[in-house]
Amino acid sequence: MAGMGIRALELARALSRERDVILLVPNDPGEAREAAGGVPVVSASAGTLAEASRGASAALVSGHAANSWFHEAPDVPVAADLYDPFPIENLHYAALLGEDTARHDRATLELALSRADFFLCASPEQRLFYAGALLAAGRIGPANFPDDPALAALIAVVPFGAPGRAAAGDRAAGRRLLAVADDGPLVLFGGIYDWSDPALLLEAWPAIRRAEPRARLLFLESPNPATTPQRVYDETLRRARALDPDGASILFSNWVPYGRREDLYAASDVLVSISSEGLESDLAYRTRLLDAAWGGLPTLAIAGGTLARELEEAGAGRRVERSSERLAAAVIAELSDSSRRAERPPAARRFAAERSWESVTRPLLAWCRRAEVDPMRLPLPEPAEPSFWRRFARRG
Repeated sequence: MAGMGIRALELARALSRERDVILLVPNDPGEAREAAGGVPVVSASAGTLAEASRGASAALVSGHAANSWFHEAPDVPVAADLYDPFPIENLHYAALLGEDTARHDRATLELALSRADFFLCASPEQRLFYAGALLAAGRIGPANFPDDPALAALIAVVPFGAPGRAAAGDRAAGRRLLAVADDGPLVLFGGIYDWSDPALLLEAWPAIRRAEPRARLLFLESPNPATTPQRVYDETLRRARALDPDGASILFSNWVPYGRREDLYAASDVLVSISSEGLESDLAYRTRLLDAAWGGLPTLAIAGGTLARELEEAGAGRRVERSSERLAAAVIAELSDSSRRAERPPAARRFAAERSWESVTRPLLAWCRRAEVDPMRLPLPEPAEPSFWRRFARRG
């Protein structure tokens, strides 16, 4: 599991404290069942959702998988989770995936904006972005705005959360898991997407190694390489091997299972997150920053958005200018300053503890208690091109 799969699981667990919840997954439910606790996990795909929705008083949907839901279960009050701004993310893949993917993403978002009764987003920035989209779609107007100018009944900020318990990672177990010797500091970058900018860290790496000769840098392979373009990952691997042919200091590891990530954070000494400049970075909610904070791992971020700013304000991280020299200096300081190394982890853990899944889910739970179909829902699109929506169902 990664990204939205983790979010769906944790939202379901948080809601299950008060509601009866079933988590529907479109693929193998094995990993989700292992982590779900008492939440039933059911495999459901396009064509089976009408039956799956039987008796439901509300639903939460997200991404492309939501397309089939809107068509097959039109009478169930539904919240659309817009936490992941995938139509913007995927534009980074446009050169490889072509215009069809962009059209598909746009139509998916437009369908959600038309048919959902409530919307979740991750940050104030996202809320403004989606409020504009809802206004353009006709979902905000004279019929609902005068009584709800804050749009509280329409859209709520429900960011990513952290577990309600303290992380209990084991450094030695994490180093064994990653096949990394425990004789020096470990800088974690994590997964690489096409809006990532790991090249800046590679530029800084020789200076970091001169100051910290035993330091190692860790990248994680994608959990879904068949469906996620690997342009930036491949370029990073090429440049890393040019710098470090034997892989002695720049390492690439398999994706760490969700249940083992505590050991990953315990094995690491600092997380570096670097994204390219642009709209994606303005809208993104970098979940790895929050999850790492839960693990007590301090962070250095370039274009880290809302979370990077909040972590810096909490003394749990630092924002860095887009410069390899400044980045190298920041990493070196983080690894060598003993007082900073002592202060950052407790601050990071406190930051995460204030953002538990139970607390961030409250607006969604409040909506579930009163869920109803919004009279300002728009009609389903006319089936002028039947194959168009069938393609959505297959790809969703």
